Amino acid sequence: MYDLSVPNEKPGKCAKCKGSGVYRWGAIVNGRASHVGKCWSCKGTGKQSARQIKTNEAYNRHKLAMLCEMGAL
Repeated sequence: MYDLSVPNEKPGKCAKCKGSGVYRWGAIVNGRASHVGKCWSCKGTGKQSARQIKTNEAYNRHKLAMLCEMGAL
């Protein structure tokens, strides 16, 4: 799995962490995610600004180009 950022369509509550500032992934065991960390799409604030949205879009373009170059996609 390749973790891409999730840019919002417009500034506001972060779509990736749903406004919590904490990103959870992996299996859910007893109501808890196996992995938890700071959401990098909003830098842990729970909200994405217009600048963060542009940064996330640029990161995704770069990451996808790198993966295509490696032949991973």
